[in-house]
Amino acid sequence: MKLGDHKYLNLWREMTHAQFKLRDQSSFFGFLWSFLNPLISVGLLFIVFSSQLGNGIEYYALYMLIGIVFYTHFSNATASSISVLQSMAALTRNGVFPKDVLVISAISTHSIDFILSMLICLLIALFYGVPMTASILALPLVMILQIMLVLWVSLLLASFFVFVRDLQHIYNVFLRLLFFITPIFFALSFIGPGLGRYVILVNPLSHTIIFARDLLTKGQLFDLQEFAIFFSINAILLFASYKIFKRLEPMFAENV
Repeated sequence: MKLGDHKYLNLWREMTHAQFKLRDQSSFFGFLWSFLNPLISVGLLFIVFSSQLGNGIEYYALYMLIGIVFYTHFSNATASSISVLQSMAALTRNGVFPKDVLVISAISTHSIDFILSMLICLLIALFYGVPMTASILALPLVMILQIMLVLWVSLLLASFFVFVRDLQHIYNVFLRLLFFITPIFFALSFIGPGLGRYVILVNPLSHTIIFARDLLTKGQLFDLQEFAIFFSINAILLFASYKIFKRLEPMFAENV
């Protein structure tokens, strides 16, 4: 898809709107639930874990909310995009229609929720009295990095699901596991040295969450060198996954 082409941009906008309506976000309560869901999750996790895992973590409720928002965005966006080519088979079979628009539009609807949820996190940080410095201007970079991560994973999942239908069941199990190997309600210090720590650090979602927490719970800028390395890796993976998607695209029509 050529991003400079207005025809494709209009197509992406219309597909995003259609996906948004399919998720029942056009109603007030449907839209409200997308924000209440992470807040309810944080409340339950806070009750269960605050006395044991929250010790030494400042602004623990906000700390967990950031983790929940990032995990929810990743899990919902990737899970919805995995089967989008199959669910919209008529468009997938269309030889002219750009299939990547379907994946990007599926992600876009959840990314709108993600952006608004991060604004709520920012307001909560201000309410808590977290010191806000010029470093908060880096928050959009972290959000872009998160969306890049979601995009390359989604492109690969959507590509492979066309040929391997059991992938969706496997991925649902993986998402349950991912919740526990992502530092949502615990800090890295809780894990200590060893294999468990390396497993968490290999998880790319851990890094985007840590970058956001540095800005919103500490009021300080994250390690710029670490961010640049991680951003570059995700940019390379995004480019590679897009190339794989386009290479497989001619075979989608006969397999959906």
